Amino acid sequence: MTNVIVPTAVDARLLRHFANLSFGFWTGPTRRKATLFVVGLFACLLLNLAPAIAVNRWNKFFFDALQNKDQRLIILSIGLMLALAFASALTSVALLQTRMRFQLRWREWLTQTLVRRWMERRRFYQLSVLRLVDNPEARIAEDGRIAIELFVDFATGVTNALLMAVSFVSVLWFIGGSLTIGGVTIPGYLVIAVVIYSASTSFGMLLLGRPLVARVEAKAAAEADFRFELSHTRENAETIALIGADDAERERHYARFSQVALRWVAVIGRQARMLFLSSGNNVLAPAIPLMLGAPK
Repeated sequence: MTNVIVPTAVDARLLRHFANLSFGFWTGPTRRKATLFVVGLFACLLLNLAPAIAVNRWNKFFFDALQNKDQRLIILSIGLMLALAFASALTSVALLQTRMRFQLRWREWLTQTLVRRWMERRRFYQLSVLRLVDNPEARIAEDGRIAIELFVDFATGVTNALLMAVSFVSVLWFIGGSLTIGGVTIPGYLVIAVVIYSASTSFGMLLLGRPLVARVEAKAAAEADFRFELSHTRENAETIALIGADDAERERHYARFSQVALRWVAVIGRQARMLFLSSGNNVLAPAIPLMLGAPK
């Protein structure tokens, strides 16, 4: 049975704290810049959607020309495809530029905010003495980057998927038409089938992939502890050499890496489960539309 991690009250509180911190980019002096980036990103998504819809319509135009053996229309369709390819390349570049610059500016604001809080009231010294937070410098540099980049990538991907779905569902509904089975007519049956299939595969991926988050976090923490121990040995090399603690240090490093390896195996297991589902879906995805369209 799949082990699904349920967020605790502490997790929810940390999530709210992170949201209040990181989304200050939208409420402070940088809110105008943030708004412009979001508007520009959404506009680029819409522009990037246009060539995809045009290519869908181009397919009908091109294959009709082939069926009718109309040489003039075939040449015209080739020219249209070149134009669509150029337009798609331009919109893709614009989307990439806007998305990555947005990530950079948001991360720049978050990094400055975290560094300021870390240095205020000598918190950097208090944290190093009390060890309340492991590797704060790694959290500022790496976790801050990951949090911003993945959030923007995820939000962009979801928005693009919704726009694609809205655009093509209407096309699929009217082109697919209805299907009569046993005297019962199912309107837009292709759309219904797509929703059921997509929902079932997405739910399966959620069940298999959600525990991976905790496994990756545990592995990252073990990697950070291992790096810290190695740095500690380098910084205290003279003392370790004088007291002859070489063997003890080596064994501690071995033990630390054993934790890394153990948590790495847990990540591998979760990724293998996800790959099982995605690989099967890659084989089924091209065949299912053909089977659904066969009755027509």
